[in-house]
This record gives sequence, C-alpha cells and structure tokens, in this order.
Amino acid sequence: MKIVKIKSSLIKKYSEDTEMLHKEDRPCVLVVRLKYKNKLHDFAVPIRSNIPAASPKNEFFPLATRYSTRDKNRHGIHYIKMFPVDKRFYDKYRTEDNVSAALIKAMVSDKENEKRIVKECQEYLDRYEAGDKPKYFTDIDLLLLHGGCPYHQDPL
Repeated sequence: MKIVKIKSSLIKKYSEDTEMLHKEDRPCVLVVRLKYKNKLHDFAVPIRSNIPAASPKNEFFPLATRYSTRDKNRHGIHYIKMFPVDKRFYDKYRTEDNVSAALIKAMVSDKENEKRIVKECQEYLDRYEAGDKPKYFTDIDLLLLHGGCPYHQDPL
C-alpha cells in the first residue's frame, strides 16, 4: 500500500459522478486487489481533512487532525469515496519535506494499520455490492464503466 496522487485525466474521466472528489493534488491511499463483483480491482481511497462528524466509524480510517480540519470534523482515509484506478492513472505522492504527509505515510505503512485498512475497504465494498450504499458515496459501477480499471473495460 502506498500514497499516490491521481492524474487529472482520470479525474476528468470520472467527472460524471458528482460525488467523485475533484481536487487534483489530493493524496490517496492505493489499495490493490480488492474483490468487487467477483473481479479484482485496484482502488484509490482519498485522504480527506474534513470528514463530517456524523460519518459512521466504519466509513473511514482516522488520521491525526490537520490544520485544515474544522472543529468536530475528522481527518482520515474515506472509504465511501474510493474509486477504481489503474496504474496508468496515478503518480507517486511526494512526502519529502512534508511532515504531515510523512506521518500519514508512516501510519499507512504500519503493518497492523495496513491490514485494518485493507480489511475495512473490502468490508465496505462487500456492503456496497449488497446494496448498503451510504449517502454521498462514489458510484463504483458508473466509474468502472468509464474505464479507470483495465480489468473491467466492458459494461457490467
């Protein structure tokens, strides 16, 4: 698992989904090989500094609060905003000279945290596939139709 940034070409390709996050330099955690609809896909899971306080704890992995996190909101890896991605569409996210990014990288690289993030992402996808879709989720089926993942070029 690593921290990546998504190329603007994929963000534009996915713009039809109104819940897709459009900030181009947003760091994402790359989670590879999650199962969705009996196929393996790689997913990028956005890191957000203002996850609403009312969000259920199973929708995100908490990170240390950032200077940009508003009162009562949370900073974390937001599972409900995950989207399929292929290696053609991501770049390395630079953490040098960025204390906050280095801290996140260290947290994500921790083996126990990594296991937890992968497990919780897969659990989210399982619930999503079963029809339990939270408010403000990215539409994974729509995004797969737009070709962000090479394993799924044909419509469902």
